[in-house]
Amino acid sequence: MNCPKCNSVNSNDSKFCIICGAELSQATKICPNGHIYDAKYDVCPICPSPELAQKIGSAIHSSPTVAYSDNLDESMKNTVVEQVNVSGEAKGSKKTVIVNEPSKDGIKEEIRQSRKLAGWLITFTWSAEGEDYRLYEGRNLITGGGQGDIIISDPAVSNPHCMILFRSGRFKIKDELSTNGTFINGTEIEETELKDSDIIKIGTTELKLRTVN
Repeated sequence: MNCPKCNSVNSNDSKFCIICGAELSQATKICPNGHIYDAKYDVCPICPSPELAQKIGSAIHSSPTVAYSDNLDESMKNTVVEQVNVSGEAKGSKKTVIVNEPSKDGIKEEIRQSRKLAGWLITFTWSAEGEDYRLYEGRNLITGGGQGDIIISDPAVSNPHCMILFRSGRFKIKDELSTNGTFINGTEIEETELKDSDIIKIGTTELKLRTVN
């Protein structure tokens, strides 16, 4: 049995460390990497499993906060992180890699794909080749950054700026108290219906609505 304080080896029936005198608990174990864990586990639950090491694809390094193996209870697997050396960076540099936790953007995209496609917003303001944004059934929040369904990289677009709603076969748009306002075919609006080929102007960006039907 290893001492949790000085890590010296003691006999399994010892109650106190022969080196530092610390009390030895039968309820914990210490793995070769120095992790103290519950004695109910056969192997260290803090050290990364071989499967996790292969998934990360990099050398695993011991750390007080490392990835958990499959030996842990489900309640302890909510956030799984591991510090690994990053190839190409300076020696000794580390990067936190999140494993088995889907990204928020990935979740958002999955939710979007579960909604019916209703139309597109097309703009040539920022690119001669054009850019397009999908509109889905339900609400589509347009912002200049942060959280939103459609993010327009325009400093004159507020966060949030406006909401486009598709419901019962009709499009509606509502300004979300934006700083520079929302314009439809040159007219400033607070809330109105939209039809195919309408031109929406937010900030300095012009977007043309094209509907599926």
